[in-house]
Amino acid sequence: MRNLLPLALAASVWLSAADISRPNFSGTWKMNAAKSSFGQLPRPLEYERHIDHKEPVIQMTVRQVSPMGEQSVDAMVRTDGQPTTNKYRSGEAKTTAEWAGRELVVTTTRPMEGGDVVTRETWSLSEDGKTFTSITHLKTPRGIFDIKLVLEKT
Repeated sequence: MRNLLPLALAASVWLSAADISRPNFSGTWKMNAAKSSFGQLPRPLEYERHIDHKEPVIQMTVRQVSPMGEQSVDAMVRTDGQPTTNKYRSGEAKTTAEWAGRELVVTTTRPMEGGDVVTRETWSLSEDGKTFTSITHLKTPRGIFDIKLVLEKT
């Protein structure tokens, strides 16, 4: 009987992990400015993400409008921990992403004058699939910032 207990516990952990239903982030998502928080950073006038999520690859177009104008960026992220490289105006960025239960943790490092910018985003999707929340911890040569971005499916 004692020899079966470790086996039963291992099976229970394996079944619990297998039962985790990972969200699919596909869709067009627009910022809900009232629910988002940018701390000391200026809030964009508009922000949207168009995501095509076919596990383990996420293709994404981010569009942002600020008082300085509009910019759009295309990026790819892999959810299996394999690094990807994406090109931005400031140079290339290296990104890795891994599942932590139902949340996706996306870490990106890109060069900036004076040092690297490192962002760690935690993505989550509401149970009804209509609200996408991204909590970002941003380390830059100019300081550390935290952002809460709440996006709603259109």
